[in-house]
Amino acid sequence: MTAAETTETTETTAVATETPADVLLPAQRVPAESRGRTTVTDRAATRITCELAGTLPGVLAVAEHDGLPWTRTTAARVDGDQVRVRLFITVGYPAPLRSTARRIREELTGELAQMTGLRASEIDVIVTHLTTEDEGAAR
Repeated sequence: MTAAETTETTETTAVATETPADVLLPAQRVPAESRGRTTVTDRAATRITCELAGTLPGVLAVAEHDGLPWTRTTAARVDGDQVRVRLFITVGYPAPLRSTARRIREELTGELAQMTGLRASEIDVIVTHLTTEDEGAAR
């Protein structure tokens, strides 16, 4: 093999390892927001809401969907970039209900925006049970 053939082989290998994104000029790259769309479904928003609410201080339980049509369950409805939430929770006694509900709304609004990119237009907090920490752990 001659020196010219070795150089040619090395150059061919270097070109073959380039990816299509490296070959495109910066002006030809498509911005991330133009490559597609991310959609958050009602079901996903509901599950995220339940998980987030369950981690908040003072919330002992969240009424998640159990399949029975007559039960009260947490639900989220997504409309464009907004989400409306009805949250059914059990709160620890003796929590001040108004300030607890306000704190839950504020924290959920921020967390939902961060995780999903959705803006909470309405968060209804419905306290269905008020119980001690011991009773809440038994549920």
